[in-house]
Amino acid sequence: MPYKSGMIRLIPFFLFIFTATTVFADEVGVVSFIQGNNYISGPRFKKAKEPVRLGSVLKKGDTITSEDGTCEIQLATQATIRLSKFSSIRIDDLLNPKTKSTTLNLVGGKLFVKAHKPPGGGPSDTELSVVNPSFVAGVRGTEFLVATPNQGGEDEELKDVETGVYVNEGTVAVSPDKKGKQTLVGENEEVVVSGKQLKKQILDEFVKEKMHIFEQFKAIKEENYQRIKEQYEKNDQIMNDYKGQG
Repeated sequence: MPYKSGMIRLIPFFLFIFTATTVFADEVGVVSFIQGNNYISGPRFKKAKEPVRLGSVLKKGDTITSEDGTCEIQLATQATIRLSKFSSIRIDDLLNPKTKSTTLNLVGGKLFVKAHKPPGGGPSDTELSVVNPSFVAGVRGTEFLVATPNQGGEDEELKDVETGVYVNEGTVAVSPDKKGKQTLVGENEEVVVSGKQLKKQILDEFVKEKMHIFEQFKAIKEENYQRIKEQYEKNDQIMNDYKGQG
């Protein structure tokens, strides 16, 4: 399906030319697609919010908010996510060195998640969780949509999607909280929030049609991701040295 005008994508072979060779411990997210207005905020920013740009680097603690647009982000080499309109997430953890886990806090709205499978198709040794007050969704390699009420506006294309988790491929473990009993939701299944209960059922045909968006996702190659991350760290160090001299 072709992209509409106004959309910008960071294509998989996107390269930066530089000479840094150091490998840094902290993983980052890279914005690979934007449309409309999207903003980033968090402790490391002076302004209350700054515009998200193609190639923007995101770190643990950052909050990304889409207004009348959408934003696609690659989280290290683990997953690609897309915020729908009027959605917001906070990166609580990004491939934690000890646990190899990533935690995304869905503040509000709709989030498409494609967890990348390891080379060779074996089981992943990393974990990805999407949390919010209604549920916790944990995965290792799958495609799914997480839905909560939108913030500040309505995405007309997804306004009828109830709060819940919708699985296109793989399996997602969903629980009412971090200690609650898990419900395994498989391919072409969904679990919706009904009061304080999770109701599992066959994937709604309307939502299933929206899952075609995953066909558009393009992962940045690992070597290109490493170049982007290292260039960011290099630039960040230069800025810190400059501030120190001042």
